[in-house]
Amino acid sequence: MKLCRTSRRLLPLLAALAAGCDLPGRPKPDDRPMPPDREVRFTVLYRENCAGCHGAAGSFGPAPPLNDPVFRAIVPDKVLENVISRGRAGTLMPAFAHANGGTLTPTQIQILVHEVKGTPYRIVNASDGEASHIEVVNGAEGIIPQWGPPGSLKAPPYLAESLKGNSSAGDDKRGAEVFARACASCHGGQGRGGKHEGRPIGAIRDPAFLALLSNQALRRLAITGRPDLGMPNFAQKQGRSADFQPLTDKDVNDLVALLASWRS
Repeated sequence: MKLCRTSRRLLPLLAALAAGCDLPGRPKPDDRPMPPDREVRFTVLYRENCAGCHGAAGSFGPAPPLNDPVFRAIVPDKVLENVISRGRAGTLMPAFAHANGGTLTPTQIQILVHEVKGTPYRIVNASDGEASHIEVVNGAEGIIPQWGPPGSLKAPPYLAESLKGNSSAGDDKRGAEVFARACASCHGGQGRGGKHEGRPIGAIRDPAFLALLSNQALRRLAITGRPDLGMPNFAQKQGRSADFQPLTDKDVNDLVALLASWRS
């Protein structure tokens, strides 16, 4: 029996299918696109939502680094979740939660929070009535965050006590003393710029610059510094006197009060 031309062309294809091969051009399961709201890989979530401002590896971006042990150790989980979800008013930090017009689900936000904080976690299937979804739960035997644990250290709290309902407003006059021993060697005695190891350091006493930073942002920088730019944190002696003592919570409150007074 003679086979028609079409049948002869189909035979190799049928033989390949019988052997378990994929159709030519058929995507493999691992290569198929992931629906955006089902993406749970930290590398993808971070690259597409965070790296543009905070740097590809969590540092060396226009925004303060996220991959900083001091910041990761002191920032509360809830604060991190709120900032990612709602953004920061008056800044370029957008709201990422779906509920606020963003691109991320609650699960994806929790993955970012756990990864930045260095908390191991598991991704589990959950159900709410007839609907099913995935959730993130703490789990020592689960996924190990890529940046590892931040370690523990004794540092001033991320949030000022006044933001927790207590009264601990700083004093700008005492803040001038703190500035003199912690900041002036690089930023100049009046905060109008200076040098460190021959490298020019920009002015911090600039109303336009200070208007872009909230008191909380100033507090964060006073505690964490900018390790990616060479700015020391609250305890480092880099560029400071040999007898420099780490800044206390009160010192940071006073320093922020001084910087806030320079806005006008």
